[in-house]
Amino acid sequence: MTALPLVEVSLLEIALLLKYKKCHSRSAVKVLLVSCGDVATEAGLRFHAQGHEITGWRRNSSKLPDAFSRQDVDLLESDTWPIIDPETEIVLLTPVPVSRDVQGYERSYLQVAQELCLRLREQAPQLRRLIYVSSTAVMGGDNGEWVDEQAPITATRETAKVLARTEAALAESFLPVTILRASGIYGPGRTRLIDLVTSGSAKIPGQSHWTNRIHRDDLAAAIVHVADLGDQAADLYLATDNTPAQLGEVYKFLAAELGAESPQAEATQATRRAGDRRLDNSRLLNSGLTLQYPSYVEGYRQMLSGIATRHA
Repeated sequence: MTALPLVEVSLLEIALLLKYKKCHSRSAVKVLLVSCGDVATEAGLRFHAQGHEITGWRRNSSKLPDAFSRQDVDLLESDTWPIIDPETEIVLLTPVPVSRDVQGYERSYLQVAQELCLRLREQAPQLRRLIYVSSTAVMGGDNGEWVDEQAPITATRETAKVLARTEAALAESFLPVTILRASGIYGPGRTRLIDLVTSGSAKIPGQSHWTNRIHRDDLAAAIVHVADLGDQAADLYLATDNTPAQLGEVYKFLAAELGAESPQAEATQATRRAGDRRLDNSRLLNSGLTLQYPSYVEGYRQMLSGIATRHA
C-alpha cells in the first residue's frame, strides 16, 4: 500500500522534468547570412553550435564552412537571388561595399537592404529578427563626450550618409529589425594598427583622438545574443567594447607588446579621420551580453598570440 504514493511522486517528478526540459530547450531555427564574410561566418558558427541550420549567401560560397548550406549569390544582381526558405526565422545582413565611393555604398548597402526587405516580406512569413550590422560612422561627437543610442544621426561623410539612409530604410520596412552599429572592428587579419606600429608609421596624435573598437568575436557574440533576445531585442544597439581609448595609448601599448620602438608625436597636427567621442555600450551590456574582450588590451593580446584566424 505504501508503494503507490512513491510511484505517484516519481511520475510527478518525471512530468515536471519533462516540462522543464521542454520549456528551456532551444529548438533549431533556420538562419540566413546575407553577404557572409568574416563576421557573419563567425556568427554562423556560433548559431550552428546552438543547433541551428545555417545558410550562407556569398559570391563564392565555397569559402564558407562545410557546416553551412552554401549558395553562390551576387547581391548586386538581384534578379539572380535564390528564393528564401519560408521557414527562415533569423536573417543577418553584413554588407561589404563593392567600391569605397558613394555609388558603391548605395549599391551594396541601400539597394541590397531594400531588395532584401521586399523579399523577406514576400518569402519569409516566419521571420523573427533581421539583424543589420551598420557603423558608428553615422554618429557625431567631436569633443570627447560620451555618446549612446539616443544621439541623433549626424553623418558628415557622403558614404556615411548612405549608411544612415540604409538604417532608415530598414527601420521603415515594418519588419522586426535590430541595427547593430559597430565601432572599429578588429581581430584576426585586421592588423592595420599593428602594421603601423611595426613599420614605424604610427604617430602619436597632437590632439585628443578617442577611438572605439569591438573585437570580431564579440561582435559575432552580440549578433547571436540579439537573436536570442527575441521580441525583447531593441531596435538599435551600439556594438563597441567597454573601454574607449586614446589612439596614442593604443599605439604605445602595441609597441610595448611587440618590442617595437615607441611611436613619436606628430610633427604637425593632422586632421582626424573620424569624430572624437566615446561610445557608450550600456544598452547592449544591460541586455545581458558579456564581452570576451572588454578592452583593446585583451583583444590585441589575443591577436598577437596568433591563436585565431580570419575566416576566408
